[in-house]
Amino acid sequence: MTPDPGQDRADVEQVFNKYLRSLDAADVALASKVWLQSADVLVVTPLGRFKGWDGVQEIYARTLEEYPERNVQAGNISIVVAGDAAWLVYDFIFSAKLADGKPFMAKGWESHGYLRTADGWRIAHLHYSVLPQSS
Repeated sequence: MTPDPGQDRADVEQVFNKYLRSLDAADVALASKVWLQSADVLVVTPLGRFKGWDGVQEIYARTLEEYPERNVQAGNISIVVAGDAAWLVYDFIFSAKLADGKPFMAKGWESHGYLRTADGWRIAHLHYSVLPQSS
């Protein structure tokens, strides 16, 4: 069966939307449906580099602990599919409450690398950057 680029793009977008919901809920069970469960997964954040599914789960645990309430808004989304790989780039606004109740907001950019698997598209790589702090 020949891949359908339009359908592949829609499928990647659907996985991306689940990813956003998994962040908002800090839901590792939902995250397990969007992330590649492999030691080869790489995540690069301002907090450091995380490797493998265990690293991804650590990020979700930290998010839940540090930000009891959180919301991610995505915009300017671009998706490219190339065979069994795809990449997605978007701008984000992350609004949250810290554990002490203080508000927190970050703006930045995130890019994902997706792989087609037997279970559908999965995130294999993520890199995000935040806007520099104003002085």
